[in-house]
Amino acid sequence: MARRRPRVINEARKKLVEAIADAVRRTYKADLSPELSIPDNPDFGDISTNIAFHLAKIARKSPLDIATELASKVDLPEEFSSAEPAGGFVNFRYADAFLQNLLAGIIARPQDFGRLEMGAGRKVQIEFVSANPTGPLNVVSARAAAVGSSLVNILRHAGFDASAEYYINDAGNQVRELGLSVALHVLKLCGLKIELSRDNYRGEYIEELARELLEMDEAKTREFLTKLSSIYANQVFDTALLKELSEIRDALEKQGNCDLNVKDISIDFRGFIAEAYKFSLDRMIDGIRDALQNFNTKFDRFFRESELRESGKVEKLIDRLRVQGDTFEKDGARWFAADRYDEREKPFVLIKSDGEYSYGAVDIAYHQDKFDRSFDLVYDILGPDHHGHIGRMKAAMKALGHEGEFDVLTLQQVNLIEGGEKVKMSKREGKIVTLKELVDDVGVDVARYFFIARRMEAHLDFDLGLARKQSDENPVFYIQYAHARICSILEFAKNNGFEPKLAGREELTELVNPEELALARKMAEWPSVIEKCAVEMAPHHLCFYLHGLAQVFHPFYAKHRVVGDDDRTTMARVALCRSIKEVLALGLGLLGISAPENM
Repeated sequence: MARRRPRVINEARKKLVEAIADAVRRTYKADLSPELSIPDNPDFGDISTNIAFHLAKIARKSPLDIATELASKVDLPEEFSSAEPAGGFVNFRYADAFLQNLLAGIIARPQDFGRLEMGAGRKVQIEFVSANPTGPLNVVSARAAAVGSSLVNILRHAGFDASAEYYINDAGNQVRELGLSVALHVLKLCGLKIELSRDNYRGEYIEELARELLEMDEAKTREFLTKLSSIYANQVFDTALLKELSEIRDALEKQGNCDLNVKDISIDFRGFIAEAYKFSLDRMIDGIRDALQNFNTKFDRFFRESELRESGKVEKLIDRLRVQGDTFEKDGARWFAADRYDEREKPFVLIKSDGEYSYGAVDIAYHQDKFDRSFDLVYDILGPDHHGHIGRMKAAMKALGHEGEFDVLTLQQVNLIEGGEKVKMSKREGKIVTLKELVDDVGVDVARYFFIARRMEAHLDFDLGLARKQSDENPVFYIQYAHARICSILEFAKNNGFEPKLAGREELTELVNPEELALARKMAEWPSVIEKCAVEMAPHHLCFYLHGLAQVFHPFYAKHRVVGDDDRTTMARVALCRSIKEVLALGLGLLGISAPENM
């Protein structure tokens, strides 16, 4: 029985649904399943149903008359004390004994509180962040990391077998440009006059990579550069000239040998660029992994694009679509007929006229690989700049038999606000605020909460001034302070002979004050919040809930002394505080935020 206690709240809701449905059948001869919701105003009860509005046409009565009639007809389960009509709604209140039992269940198995079976073990994969490894993770990637990792945690609590994945684009033009940019900065460090083009990456992190690469093999690099500079003394080496000398990009694309003879001096420029490419890519990926780990974001797998290409799965995917009759040739290229599966979409290229795969072709093969790994549901969290890609991918997944099994969550941009002004950012120009810099400034907990608390489809103005405040104005500080305050209360109780671990079901009958029962009712909402987060794929609901729980706790603390003269009342309030502490810690943990015991 102990194992089932934490799920008693779900059983109570199930019983209520059956009781309401039975009353509807008996009274109106209708077979309807009622929807339950939590009223915004606690004065209207703990749970509400709007079924009277759905019955209005059937019964030919007003919703208010139906609600009044239903309130008297429902055979209330023992977990509920009353049913009251209110403006067409029927509002139900939990029985005190049920709330006391609920608190005892939280104390008995806190980590299982609100654990749902809605996922039934279904395998779900969420791909998020997946930023190109051409620079440190910025604040937009940080938002994706916070939202994605919290969603994975919540889905697991809801019974899904959820997995987190990061797709590393290590085979595209942008990462090749990264290698070239670092190589050019090495030339600059060695004294050559280099003019960078618009395509080149720049910034402090590029210079750091160049310095590190130079230090690793300085003798070899300087020998090579001495030969080059002796030929072109005092020449300004702009990108165009270097391209002419080495045919860098052609060599990279052809993956061929590029030992060039310039005035009879052998210069392996292709090898130099390739070395810079491999070194820079490895360093950037290591930096991304470290930054995410420090941000309480764990991935079950880092999937490399290069591995996908080498496996031959892209070719197999395109051949499968060809055999299905979903591709055609035009202008020397092979196209996917996306409009066959969504009339709003236009055909797009899979294989370009030069024989190279398009981004879309590789991405379709990658997503098919996800389903080949037996995932039942696949989600991508993408930024708004990928909006045009979403319809294409859904059409492709439909063609491959995965309609309804793939979806995209769109995460809007982040604006950092400092002193009322927007902070300007550009990765290519090197003008970025990195994840590490943000964490160093405001901390992991605050950053994660601010990113998650805003609905992901909405733009986020991240107020750095507010984030730095350690006061009630800062919502995450407010929640954590409630947890720390309760820890202090429990320690004080223990030091005065009231062992918190002994507080249990028998003392909870002493909880009769409105503020005490309000806390119990607030904790009864927890399973519904987890369910809502999982159904809507929206973790911000959990942020609001935790803040609301802290708001209910503080008035209780201000009005009632926990450790008082009456031993039974003291132990009852100690038990109440224990349950609140456990729920706050559980919720913060699902969000990847710490629950400090001291502040």
